[in-house]
Amino acid sequence: MKAKRQSIGKKQRKKMKGCLSTNCRQLQLELGQVSLFPLHNPNPNPNPSSSLSQDLPAPDDSDFVLSQDLFCTPDYITPDNHNLLNPFDCDRDITPCPKSPGKLNTTKSKRCRLDSMSMHPLSPTDHLPVVELGNDSVTEEVDVEKTIAPSKPKAQNYVSLSAAALRCRVMPPPCFRNPYLKDLSEREIDPFGNQRLKCAGLFPAMTAGGDGLSRYRTDFHEIEQIGRGNFSSVFKVLKRIDGCLYAVKHSTRPLRLETERTKALMEVQALAALALHENIVGYYSSWFENEQLYIQMELCDHSLSIRKCSALFTEEQALDALFQVANALRFIHKKGIAHLDVKPDNIYVKNGVYKLGDFGCATLLDSSLPVEEGDARYMPQEILNDNYDHLDKVDIFSLGASIYELIRRLPLPESGCQFFNIKEGKLPLLPGHSLQFQNLLKVMMDPDPVKRPSAKELVENPIFHRIQKTERS
Repeated sequence: MKAKRQSIGKKQRKKMKGCLSTNCRQLQLELGQVSLFPLHNPNPNPNPSSSLSQDLPAPDDSDFVLSQDLFCTPDYITPDNHNLLNPFDCDRDITPCPKSPGKLNTTKSKRCRLDSMSMHPLSPTDHLPVVELGNDSVTEEVDVEKTIAPSKPKAQNYVSLSAAALRCRVMPPPCFRNPYLKDLSEREIDPFGNQRLKCAGLFPAMTAGGDGLSRYRTDFHEIEQIGRGNFSSVFKVLKRIDGCLYAVKHSTRPLRLETERTKALMEVQALAALALHENIVGYYSSWFENEQLYIQMELCDHSLSIRKCSALFTEEQALDALFQVANALRFIHKKGIAHLDVKPDNIYVKNGVYKLGDFGCATLLDSSLPVEEGDARYMPQEILNDNYDHLDKVDIFSLGASIYELIRRLPLPESGCQFFNIKEGKLPLLPGHSLQFQNLLKVMMDPDPVKRPSAKELVENPIFHRIQKTERS
């Protein structure tokens, strides 16, 4: 019985083995037909079983499609006129960007299935129909693109108007030439001039500025108004970013005309050209906003205006103020600049230091700029007669008249006999003051500008030695 069962099991295993081998041969034949089917011949191979024993020839390169041609989109072609506006880099020449390299010329081909599939009889690709790979549609599309591309017109306006408008909007404002600085080239004065002209031609309204966020309101907290003149107001402000106090002066009326802007800029340009000096009110920044000029300056304690400073001025205090303001005049005269508006209202005090401010009437000593005199009460007669040969001596006369007013504690006359007496140097005596001091004021206000001392000679006067000895003691 045991032997009978073993013989029956052997017969079943042989039968199953024969069926499995038959199925494998049939599957290999079918797979061989698919894998060995010639891609370029539409007729199937009549003897697929014989091909199993033959070595497959190496496929030709023309029977493959490059992945670039099959899966990649056409290269981006850079337009010729991509540099329509480029305001950010003026030092670089406007040259066209090199075009993207073209595709490699490849012949049309077909994708070939790997023959290694035939080595896996259990692959799920059994019973697949024989499919002919005809002309590849991808390569046809590439060919159509290559034939159509040359006929397309070249783009003349690659940068859109909105992009150009944005670039013009961020274009730096124009650079104004500082007449007090004569050693700057045109390139140093306005490096963006060429690019700005291009933007102005396309978008003239955008380069002219406009109302946006207020820099004054954004950067500063206004505390109180500390001064007001005929053309401007001064405010005490707190700068938000550094927490320090400053004085901001801005014009009271809009500056719409170019001549008005140029005239208003004279003060800013004079302060910037002078740089820092201990006896000159410090200058920090300036900008145009809503057709008004804003100037950020050093905040002082007060001015010497007799309307605001009611305390009596002693001779020592007067000499101290005279010496420090004369020191400021010596500095600006050495720079070739005349102030032309020295008066108590424009002399400020900070921590006991006297500072000269308000350079709105400043001009050059060589009369190469227009001359606009300041307050007539402090002007000598020659400036009222349009004689501009000694502009530095005009400041000396104005300083003497200012100290004279501070000593008397009375405002100078605006007209009448006393007005002309002062212009002629006829000063009444000052009781309680030394003759040396009164003679110094008299020579400073001499009607002949040649007889007036220069700022350098004034600072070196021996009368100030007494002040220096008092300060040391």
